[in-house]
Order: sequence, then C-alpha cells, then structure tokens
Amino acid sequence: MNKTLIFVLFGTYFALLVSAQAQVAGHPHAKVFAVGEGREITLDQIVDRLIGANVVFFGEEHNDSIAHALQYQVYKALIQRLGRVTLSMEMFERDAQLVVDEYLQGHITEAKLQEEGKAWGNYSDYAPLVDLAMESGQQVIAANVPTRYANLVARRGLAALEALPRASRPWMAKLPIDTQRPVYQRKFDEAMGGHGHGMGPSVFHAQLLRDATMAESIWRTWKKDRRTPIFHLNGRFHSDYFLGTVEELRRLNNRIEVVTISCFSSDDFENPDWAPYGELADLIILTDPAVLD
Repeated sequence: MNKTLIFVLFGTYFALLVSAQAQVAGHPHAKVFAVGEGREITLDQIVDRLIGANVVFFGEEHNDSIAHALQYQVYKALIQRLGRVTLSMEMFERDAQLVVDEYLQGHITEAKLQEEGKAWGNYSDYAPLVDLAMESGQQVIAANVPTRYANLVARRGLAALEALPRASRPWMAKLPIDTQRPVYQRKFDEAMGGHGHGMGPSVFHAQLLRDATMAESIWRTWKKDRRTPIFHLNGRFHSDYFLGTVEELRRLNNRIEVVTISCFSSDDFENPDWAPYGELADLIILTDPAVLD
C-alpha cells in the first residue's frame, strides 16, 4: 500500500472519528453552570447532560445572538449523538404546521415559509436550525398558539375561546385551562414590573394559553414517538423555574424526563455569582453582554 493511499485512508478515518465524537464547540462568550453538580462545566459537556431526556427546553432571550449560535451547536450535536431529534419551536404557531412541513419537504421557498408561516422578524436567527432539521430529515413542530387567540384572551378572557367555531379548536390547547398557578402568576407580575396584577387576570391567562398549547404540542408529539427526544426553543420565561410550559407539560405527564436550559446575558459574566441562579434551570448559560446584538 503506497503512502498516499495510507494518508487518504487515515484522513478518512480521522474525519469519521471526529464526526462521531463531535459535541458542542467552545464559545469564548458563554459560560455554563450545571446546577445539580454545583460547578461550571464546558460547552462540550452540555450534550452529555441532555442524553436520556425526553424533552430539552432551551430558554432564550430572543435578541441574544450567542444563544442562537449555541442552540444550533447543541441541536447539531444531539443529532450527531442520537440520530433523531425533533425540533419544537415557540416561534411558529400551530396553524403554520402545514407551511413548515411543506418547506421541510422542499416544496416551497424560505421566503414563502416566512410569509405564509408568519415567521418572526428575526427568523434568520432560527433559520440554521430549521435548515439543519430539513437536511437531516428531522421533524419541526410549530408549537405555539396562534397570536389571534392569545390576543382574544388578553382582551376578553378565556371564556371568549368557548364561542369560537369548532374548527378553531385544533389550534389551541384543550379547554378548560387551569388558571391556578400562584407562583407563576407572581413571577409574571414581577416580570411586568409589578403591574401584571393591575392589568387583570386576562393578560396572565393569555400567557397560560401559550404555555398550555406549547406543552400540549410537545406532549402529543412525544406520545406518537417516545423514542425521539424533543428539543424545544422558547423565551426563557416560559420555562424558567420549571414553571410555564414545563409545569404544563408535567401536568399532562409527570413521567416525561425534562432537562431545562436558561440562557441569558449577565453583567457579572466575567466573574459570575452562580448562587442567585440555582433555581432557574438544570443548566445555566451566561452570555457576554458586551457582544449582545
């Protein structure tokens, strides 16, 4: 065997080995804390903590470019490790599922996906994940409730949903929705600057409708295929403190194995005090505010 052939074979073997062992590349502007272990871990170690979960919640701040890059890296690494990983997204609404499927199957353009799928204005942040799902044959779940129904609840209350046509029902969580979420409501009021209570219960109930619909979307998908884990993206308020969508999912089935990630920029990035974040999630990712887009 000549040296050139040996080199080619070794190079091919090395590439395959690297691919098989690939996880999450490091990022100079992110730090990770594993709450259960009480210590910082490397970005390369994130995926090890996610293996075995039925559902991974990646809670983000929507304008955090580092978070979006990490989401892609984690999702890609999970696919490399597990083969099948369903992507679930707050960023698409249930009634856009057909449009999302048509894009994944190559029938429509990205421009039409954005237009008719009612994609968010920053869709370019999520496009790499959707395209990765398309390229690797993964399912993408349009998980959220259509905005028109959340708006209806915010204006008129949950009872207004009962008057909708029967054809509207598949686009939202099954009614009635349990509104007794005192801890979550307190967090919601705080997030609204203390004014949430003064707005009346309907605004909080619209939030519950979003949470319940996303949780139900995840749960229904998991019931159909319990072997395929689900990687769900949402604003971190929907999953922080294991409330919101996480609480709703566990109400549907408390045996589902869930791992939560809370990712956000922090002014103490250079020398973080992890103690205040201990109850937020299973994994905390701090991003450098100096490079926030």
